Amino acid sequence: MSRFSELFQMSKLATIAGLLVFLSSCSKDDSNQNGKVDFDRDAMLEYWIDQNIVPAYQNFDQQLTHLQSTWASLTQAQFDPVELEALRNSFKGCYLAFQQIKAFEIGPAADISLRAQLNTYPADTALIRQNIASGGANLQSASNLTAKGLPALDYLLFSTSASAELMGKASQSQYYRNYVDAVLSDMANQWQTIYTAWINPGTYKSTFRGSTGNSAGSALSQMVNALNKDYELIKNAKIGFPAGKKTLGKTYPFACEGYFSQMSEELIIANLEATHNLYRGISFDGTRQGPGLMAYTEALGATTYNGEPLYEAIDQQFSLALEAVEKIPAPLSLAVDQYKNEVDAAYLEIQKNVILLKTDMPSAMGVLITYQDNDGD
Repeated sequence: MSRFSELFQMSKLATIAGLLVFLSSCSKDDSNQNGKVDFDRDAMLEYWIDQNIVPAYQNFDQQLTHLQSTWASLTQAQFDPVELEALRNSFKGCYLAFQQIKAFEIGPAADISLRAQLNTYPADTALIRQNIASGGANLQSASNLTAKGLPALDYLLFSTSASAELMGKASQSQYYRNYVDAVLSDMANQWQTIYTAWINPGTYKSTFRGSTGNSAGSALSQMVNALNKDYELIKNAKIGFPAGKKTLGKTYPFACEGYFSQMSEELIIANLEATHNLYRGISFDGTRQGPGLMAYTEALGATTYNGEPLYEAIDQQFSLALEAVEKIPAPLSLAVDQYKNEVDAAYLEIQKNVILLKTDMPSAMGVLITYQDNDGD
């Protein structure tokens, strides 16, 4: 065994040992003084279900149903261009609605990796065309993650060449239409199991509601981890990779989410607003503010390294990140090369909140971050 391997093994053993100590210290909520603050975590779980998760899920379900309906209208109208515009608008509404639910990858959504199933981007356009030419493809296969979901529809409906094929009179047009059918059916099938688990009584919603505490696997732990993971995807996937932050400065404009519809900036803003509102305890409809992570962080009395109240620092940094993104001239696919300063500023402001959200806040709550991002923050 090389010296490097020995050091790696020693480091891994030390990490495991430290993790076991941490888990032991957090295994009982009553042993953590954070659990003794005057804050009703049960009420927070109930609020998340009734005011955040279920309403957002209902909205996405409605948008997905509307997308299927407008697709049916287009086919019935013999692919009238006016109906195509209606379909494109419906798609945009569905994509924006997805930004409201993607942070809730817990329970059934985590079981099927919902984000990967519905939104792996950039779309592999060559694979999509190959699947279309073959007359069929198994969209349940992991090899087709980049050839389905919202990014696939983004290509099929907005790419000049693909949409022309879809709307054309040639024989291959039917293959394109069949593929849209298949993508929409796959999305609906993937989604229905998750939606049912949160809407029907006695399903996962009940399990989540009864999972009190702060230990690994608790509802609080799942939500803190899910929020952080989704926030880091905003930083890395939505901006970082297209802007060359992970590729030594080489930009990849085509890797932007919503590349063909040029929705990239809209999607970033919608996702940031959704995660900010979840942190602040703002209800999905925006009409009320209830018990959330911000209120809990305030109750814990946690501070930053310079003594600033942690709950305020996180809230302010969310706002600064959103302001910076709004200054990027859309679309992002052009901005990563033509407006580097604005893109870099937005990336930096988003990054500043990672330590606060991922280290300081979970530490104050006695929650362990369990997902792996391999990012180095």
